[in-house]
Amino acid sequence: MVKVRDVVREVVAERAAHELPLVDSLRQFDDDRVVRTLGRQGRRGEPLGFGYAEMVSLVTPVVWLVLDQAARRGVDMATESALARGRAGLRRLLRRAPAAPDRVLVELARDELALVRTHILERAVERGMDREEAEALADSVVARLATAPHPAQADQAE
Repeated sequence: MVKVRDVVREVVAERAAHELPLVDSLRQFDDDRVVRTLGRQGRRGEPLGFGYAEMVSLVTPVVWLVLDQAARRGVDMATESALARGRAGLRRLLRRAPAAPDRVLVELARDELALVRTHILERAVERGMDREEAEALADSVVARLATAPHPAQADQAE
């Protein structure tokens, strides 16, 4: 299972280690709160709300927000598929499935990885990162996602 917060931490450790204290402080909160907080961070002069003055953090919000969006889209696709199989089956599935506290990324197809790369690149440049640095960040995220073990891969290996 690939969690958004784990991929974020790995990428930040590689690309912007100075942001690790921010990532580690955010990991104590649920994903919805983190997304709300990082989504607000773009407004000038508004502190994060965790005792940090507005840090020069480019990588953390870009990566977390884009991956959260990708994870939500994966959940949306799974839900749509389940609805197509019937409401009764979905109700049974929801009764049995425990609530996951962390957003999980499904295995992404090549075109979905390309879309994640594009979103990371666009958001990083919007936040003031130079193009070359933004491309390196986007490549790091996609590499992590492409090589992360997913449950289906683990089942096939056995």
